[in-house]
Amino acid sequence: MTDISVSIIICTRNRARSLQQTLAALGKARIPLGCVAELIVVDNASTDDTASVVANFILDSVRVVHLFEPKKGKSNSLNSALALARGEILIFTDDDVAPSEDWIEQILLCFDDSECDALVGKVKLAPDLERPWMKYLNKCYLAVNDFESGEPLHWVGANAAFHRRCLQRVRWFDPELGPGALGLAEDTLFGCQLMEAGYKMEYARRAIVVHQPDKSRLTRGAWLHAAWLHAKCDAYVLHHWQHAKIRAAKIKLLWFQAKLKLRRLFQPPLPLEREGCLDWELSYVYHLALCEYFSIERRRPRNYSRRGLSKLSVLNRPADIPVVQTPRDDWSEHARV
Repeated sequence: MTDISVSIIICTRNRARSLQQTLAALGKARIPLGCVAELIVVDNASTDDTASVVANFILDSVRVVHLFEPKKGKSNSLNSALALARGEILIFTDDDVAPSEDWIEQILLCFDDSECDALVGKVKLAPDLERPWMKYLNKCYLAVNDFESGEPLHWVGANAAFHRRCLQRVRWFDPELGPGALGLAEDTLFGCQLMEAGYKMEYARRAIVVHQPDKSRLTRGAWLHAAWLHAKCDAYVLHHWQHAKIRAAKIKLLWFQAKLKLRRLFQPPLPLEREGCLDWELSYVYHLALCEYFSIERRRPRNYSRRGLSKLSVLNRPADIPVVQTPRDDWSEHARV
């Protein structure tokens, strides 16, 4: 694909060291001939050296933007980036991944070959973090995907992209989801809305990033925390967007609490600081938290019509994102903002 503009978006908060590694890897990614590119790094009120890391990053022929977003929450950062972005193709990744050198090329090839509206690329785990005990759920909690194995296609914000025309119907990320809010799922819901709107999504298996999270995320305490976060966010989506029900949620909550307590008594788990977590414990904690938070969310008025593309309350949603892109002639190849 030639004669196209792209905006690469990274949101970050107090991760200067990992951001620096991500930018170093991104600096090796090839920009196809005829492609005009910009990089937008959204700094969500960081108090570390994030600003200087971005200021010292130079990428030939790419407009680098440091956007400071004082309002807490990744979704707020993403929405601010969408409002500023100039590209026809909007590409998203995280501040703790390493894109492959042909990452951008493969994303654009997928758009060109399949004529899709949106895509999700492959996310692999850094080799030094691979463990023989890891199963499907563990890797999902680390944003690792392999849709070729039959896993249902869903949007993963660590490696995803969409065409600007998608903003005509799906206008922004939900500020109640994501880090800084409920914790996760801002990308999952956005991807579900894209597909609900009828946009075609593809899997770009050759567009690869390697996830390099901190090793502390492999501890039992971190796995249990991840299960709670996933449950909280799933409860939000189930009630507000899917209009689903969990019957007798409070009774099921007590049931899972009792099962968890007894199982831990007869099968003591690892210390919280040790790596790994037993499958049954993750499952019990997830379902316990799902019932608890669903009971909380269902007391609230629903934020969406069933599988809706926009929040119902004008007071409870951000401003719509501009759909029209900036003409290529107005781009500065070496600009820094």
